Amino acid sequence: MSKKVDKVRLDIVIGRNIRIEREMRKLTRDELAEMMELTTSHMGLIERGERGATAVTLAKLSRAFDIPVDYLFANPKKGGHTVREDDNTAPQAARKKVHSLITCLNEAELNLVVHTVKGIIAMGNKAEANNA
Repeated sequence: MSKKVDKVRLDIVIGRNIRIEREMRKLTRDELAEMMELTTSHMGLIERGERGATAVTLAKLSRAFDIPVDYLFANPKKGGHTVREDDNTAPQAARKKVHSLITCLNEAELNLVVHTVKGIIAMGNKAEANNA
């Protein structure tokens, strides 16, 4: 496989992830382009993978979305964003991923998530008490 083909595919993966993160935050392409100090058409080219994002733009996106830069490189078709168990930053990375997922929820959906998490914690506490 040629290096050019690899670059094109990576640009597509990055662009797709940028669009997903933007849409989860209910941002328009115009709003994101303004935040990144790019034109809307340039942002569109990046999201479609027709133009690569610079390192500076990737760093700005990482800060704007509050996600690690490597999330933008993850290929969802090949397992998506992974957090290694042996990585001492795994809890922090997992928290950031959860945060990025819930930012697009409305109040009712967010309350359901809170209720579900409380239930999971209660089940864990009950299981620990039974094992003690």
